[in-house]
Amino acid sequence: MLASSYVGRRALKLFSVRTLHELWALVCDSEVPAVPEAILAKMLEVEARDRFVESYKKLISNYANPAPVLVSLVHFYDYDNIKELGAALCFKEHDIPPVVDTKPFNLIQYEKWPDIKAMTSSSVLSWYDHVPELSEQQANDYRLDVQYLQELWTNVEKTDASCRGELKRLLLEKIRMENILWALRLKLYYNMNAEEIREHLAYSTERKTANDVFASEALKILNWDINNYDQWQKWKYARYLNPHEEGVVWTVDPRWISNAHKKEYVAHALRSFHSFPFTECPLVCWFIVKRNELDAIRTVSEGIRMNVSMKSAMQVAGVTEESNG
Repeated sequence: MLASSYVGRRALKLFSVRTLHELWALVCDSEVPAVPEAILAKMLEVEARDRFVESYKKLISNYANPAPVLVSLVHFYDYDNIKELGAALCFKEHDIPPVVDTKPFNLIQYEKWPDIKAMTSSSVLSWYDHVPELSEQQANDYRLDVQYLQELWTNVEKTDASCRGELKRLLLEKIRMENILWALRLKLYYNMNAEEIREHLAYSTERKTANDVFASEALKILNWDINNYDQWQKWKYARYLNPHEEGVVWTVDPRWISNAHKKEYVAHALRSFHSFPFTECPLVCWFIVKRNELDAIRTVSEGIRMNVSMKSAMQVAGVTEESNG
């Protein structure tokens, strides 16, 4: 399953290309469309994503009744699609926007466009039953993000006992880090205080307690000084911090943390892929690895268009010469 994936040292192939045409030929293995580069870049990202989703759906369709957690991974795209649909309706667009095809595992009845209530009825998204006002969209998107994570977590609890603990560790690692990064960005770029940030984090339950399994690590750092390296170097995740140089002003960098964590997280998924055969774990890990591959393809594409060095692009993607196992 991983033989044709751009992971580990094979990921370096993505960063060896010099043009979008080369990248298309490498990733899509088909004739390059004769379109301007900006359009080609978008087409490439969509083509790579759609191929991945179709491959994943085929894999889980081999089961008469795929495990709920495997179906939940497809639902990631339904939750993403409904945001696009809501925005399009808000701006009174007549045509349905491009969406990821999640059938036959879809939560949304896409053929019922533009009736948003009919599209979401009889599903866990039935609360999304009217065209949102512009002022509602941020709150709706937050609710969708949290609901998806809670669905995923609920279904991880239903996985095979032999791999459940590992899957919980793997997914929690990602969810917690996303909360941490979001908290840091809100603090650094939007100057939000701790109380404001708390309301924007993802929680595992509606109680939003300090020891919430999703948010606890992010909550711990809300009042930390973003310029105090002495405080941050004692952090649980200090290994991801941007370097500190004596006598030079230092500020915690969420981009650096994200890139450093990404490499370790993918390596974790690769190890888990091989450790629990005949369970849900390999397919969950494959999904994680392939999603990371899509991020790498996007990074290479953007790097080419913006004339960024591939060394810098590799750093953003969490890829090194000794990459991810």
